[in-house]
Amino acid sequence: MPGPVVNGVKTGRASSSETVPPVAESLPFLPVLSEGAIRVVLLTSGDWLIARLRQTTDSDGDRAYQLIRPLRLIGELNSEHWSLQPFLEGLTPQRNIVMLKAAVAAVLEPEARILQVYTRSTNQECPPSETPVERLKKAFQEFTESIESS
Repeated sequence: MPGPVVNGVKTGRASSSETVPPVAESLPFLPVLSEGAIRVVLLTSGDWLIARLRQTTDSDGDRAYQLIRPLRLIGELNSEHWSLQPFLEGLTPQRNIVMLKAAVAAVLEPEARILQVYTRSTNQECPPSETPVERLKKAFQEFTESIESS
């Protein structure tokens, strides 16, 4: 069965080399320095999302994540065939959602090609790629923060 049609362009099984139509042409531009980082998120339901991610709290003060401009990542792992589709389209007009920490199984760094397609589709500036030393510093900082918060 063919995939859904968004803005007159089929986004079902697009190859990673194909262009994905902008999901949010009318959204304001988000510069790279905006709060949060673009991450791939594995939900406990098994869905894969890509979104700008901010850590926040829910109404009870428990940790939660705010997903800004989330898109669903559809395709097979270890494959060149994937596409980005709107998340929760038709259910809510909200472009930003808050998820409880329990709903998130993993937060991962996106591959460069997925990151580029996502930033073009959601009108965001693509962050420059980090050097290995910058990645090591960042990993150490995240590690120390996780120990301090425990």
